[in-house]
Amino acid sequence: MKQVITKEEVAKAMDDLVHRGKRPTLIAIHAALNHRGSMSTVVKLRSEIEAAAQPATDSSEGLRVFREVWALAVEEGRQQQEAVIGELRENLQALAAENERLDGLAAAAKDAQAAAEDELHRVRSKLETELSSAQAGLIQASAQAAAALEKLAEAQASHSAGVAALQRDLTNANRAAHERELELVKFQERLKTKGGPQKGT
Repeated sequence: MKQVITKEEVAKAMDDLVHRGKRPTLIAIHAALNHRGSMSTVVKLRSEIEAAAQPATDSSEGLRVFREVWALAVEEGRQQQEAVIGELRENLQALAAENERLDGLAAAAKDAQAAAEDELHRVRSKLETELSSAQAGLIQASAQAAAALEKLAEAQASHSAGVAALQRDLTNANRAAHERELELVKFQERLKTKGGPQKGT
């Protein structure tokens, strides 16, 4: 940013140049001021200083010089304005490119998020299906196990009943055999009793 200069500083720079035998041109004045201030400001202040130093009879010449100086100032202002406009356009293009890049990143992030949500939904649906299938299988297995246990209980009850019946049959057979054995012994005793006296006669 150009530093502000005053009319007094420009007038002193012009006097110093004249005393050193140099022409107070715009470039020389600007250099004497250590390049402070814009060239248009130097032109304006020098014109004011020269207009104040010119006699009244030189108004037409002063007007011509003023017009020339003013034209130079206008041209320099236009160039500076064009430079500023060019810089602003470059900044605008850079901002547009950066905005486009950010839009691309945002779109990519949105697509990635959508893909992640779809994958999560797919995995969740798969797990829910597998869980439902496992629960159904568990229910079926539980039902089959209950049926098997019921059949086993029925078989055990039937087996117990069969064993009890066999035990009763065996007990009855043993009782019958014992009774037959007693009858046989009694029969033998009767035979002995009947046959004893016949042998003695």
